[in-house]
Amino acid sequence: MSGLTVTEKNHWRDRIAARIDRRIETILAADPGLMSRIQGEARGRALESLGLAEHQAELDSITKQKEALDKRERLIRRTLLAQVRGVPVEDIEESRYFGPHDHELDTAIAKRQGVHEQQLLAEHEVGRQVLQLRSEKDNLLDVVWLATSPVQVRQLWSRVGELLGEKPTDLEREALAIKPVGEESE
Repeated sequence: MSGLTVTEKNHWRDRIAARIDRRIETILAADPGLMSRIQGEARGRALESLGLAEHQAELDSITKQKEALDKRERLIRRTLLAQVRGVPVEDIEESRYFGPHDHELDTAIAKRQGVHEQQLLAEHEVGRQVLQLRSEKDNLLDVVWLATSPVQVRQLWSRVGELLGEKPTDLEREALAIKPVGEESE
């Protein structure tokens, strides 16, 4: 039996990691703010244990003051523009540019929307068919690799699926049933 190349091993590592990441995202969907709360609490504890909490509180205060000044600056700029245009300040948009956090928010919403889309599709007969076909399509590369991989990779793939509580797709079952190349019949 020939061993896997480094590229093939990297492929399997990446594919298994992707499956685990998808499962983690689904699990975290049950408690949307959990990671944010944990990260905030962990940061607070880190600042305390390092003796930096007082300094961080001062920095936070300065940040709030800057935000207040930025808000005041935007209002003055809107007032100037409104006066130049001869329109009320309320007619001038707050900002023409998106803030640095808008992309992060959009990404988080899109990921969560994907989880909820899958849940909603699972509630309908047609939706379940769509999910099944999407799953087969998403796993198509894996199926090809499984069909041409040694028994060790197939066993590992099956064990990871069991660990994650996933059932193999129809095509995965077929690929796992194909006899590995070079394996002699006994």
